[in-house]
Amino acid sequence: MSDQKELLNHILKEYRAGKLKVPGLPEVANKIQTAIRDPRTNAKQIAKIIQLDPALTARLIQVANSPFYRGSAKVEDCRAAVSRMGHQTTKSIVTSFSVQQVFQSDSAIVRDLLRGIWRRSSHVAAISFVLARLTPDIMPDRAMLAGLVHEIGALPILRYVENYPELQKNRQMLGVMVDKIGGKLGHMVLKSWAFDDELAGIPEQLNNWNYAPGKEPNYTDVVIVARVHDHMDSGIKDGKFPPLSEIASYNKMSVSKLGPDASQELLYEAKEDIDALMGMLGSPG
Repeated sequence: MSDQKELLNHILKEYRAGKLKVPGLPEVANKIQTAIRDPRTNAKQIAKIIQLDPALTARLIQVANSPFYRGSAKVEDCRAAVSRMGHQTTKSIVTSFSVQQVFQSDSAIVRDLLRGIWRRSSHVAAISFVLARLTPDIMPDRAMLAGLVHEIGALPILRYVENYPELQKNRQMLGVMVDKIGGKLGHMVLKSWAFDDELAGIPEQLNNWNYAPGKEPNYTDVVIVARVHDHMDSGIKDGKFPPLSEIASYNKMSVSKLGPDASQELLYEAKEDIDALMGMLGSPG
């Protein structure tokens, strides 16, 4: 049996047995999710949890003072940042920053692969944020988090591939493997992180061009469209994605009424915001 088949069989066997090695979400993010689920939790209590991580605290204050959330007065402390952005937005932002910490590896090759996935995911996340601002009933910060974790199923695969040095060099093979089982693994990872069904189901729908469970766009629709735009921006013409006009998710969104060219133009005009959002999300160490 080839190393590729051996690895795939091993991952699938552990997945079916419920023994898959899944990266854990950092403790602060877990505590924030638990706290916000309790309606009695206030901004002071949430800030106290965030302040367990000084770097995270500094980043959250920076975001609260960014053009995306800035108010009339400058935010000086964590409690004020939480109050300005609200509990749900704070949860999405903190979780987004925390996800970055799991994109780590002792293998230089795997680390490089993870950085590539992070760059692509953060670009999709930034586009999702911008598209959400144009889409009724979609929260931009939640859309950004959805875009950031859309390819999270690659992480378990790359964790396992650390034990197969020869396979680490075969990027094409790893890409095929991620396409084949990444959706299922991504759903498992997000459920283990206590993500709700709405976001946890996104990885399994990424290539579903006929996805249309309802007439109104949801977060899956936004990420599907953002991912297509990311691919278009890359300039790669591999036939992997159909034209926007043939994608159900795109046709559900109000931006589709302007046509595919106009939609690209809107995102081009928002390039400064997209770059700023990607900078805000940072990169793995």
